[in-house]
Parts: sequence; structure tokens; C-alpha cells
Amino acid sequence: MIRPAWLGWVVGFIGIVTMVTGAVQMALPAFVLKIVGGETGPASTHFFAIVGMFMALFGGLALHGVVAGSAPALLWSGLQKLGAVAAVALGIHYGVFSPVATPVAVFDLVSGLLILLYGWKVGAANR
Repeated sequence: MIRPAWLGWVVGFIGIVTMVTGAVQMALPAFVLKIVGGETGPASTHFFAIVGMFMALFGGLALHGVVAGSAPALLWSGLQKLGAVAAVALGIHYGVFSPVATPVAVFDLVSGLLILLYGWKVGAANR
């Protein structure tokens, strides 16, 4: 196993934050939708809860990637974060979310880049 440097600790923290926020979104989708200025109807809350489930899973994958030193796990969790950036940005652009959701996209962008960078370092160390 690779001993995580400071970047590994940061990526592990990102994984934990993503797991926790995903679990909250899964359990309380209407509450989170209200925070980001989204509609809280039955269909939107149902699908937002599903997105929360995948956030929790990919956060766990990022954490697993750090602990196991798995470059593929880090690659896929980093790509998920970049996909989330696009999804949130498009949601803001089309009025699904209010601009209050912008920090979510910024967090996901920075997180995705850090996860991919750490995954690249792990992959290089494993070669």
C-alpha cells in the first residue's frame, strides 16, 4: 500500500465529504433541493435521492482508492466529480438550480482535479 502524502489525505477527506453529503442528499433530498434552489416535487426529489446514492458510492470509491492505492478507483471517482461539475453547471444554466449551487460545482471541479492528480501519482508509483 502507498502511504498517502498530504494529497492523499486531502483526497481521502474529499471522499468522506462526498459520502456524507451524498447520504444526506439521499435521505433528505427535498431539504438539499431547497438549499440549491431546485424544485421539490415527487419526481425531482426521487431522482435527486438517486444522485445522492451515487455520490455516496463514488465518495466511497475515492476513499477506497486512497486506502488501497488504486489508480483505477481514483480515475473513475475523479471523472464522476468532473461529470458532476457539468451537471450542476447545466442545471444552473437552465434554471433547474439557482446560482447558489455554484459553490457545489466549484468544489466538485477542484475535487475532481485533485483526485485525478493523486490517481496519476498513485499510478506512476505502482509502475
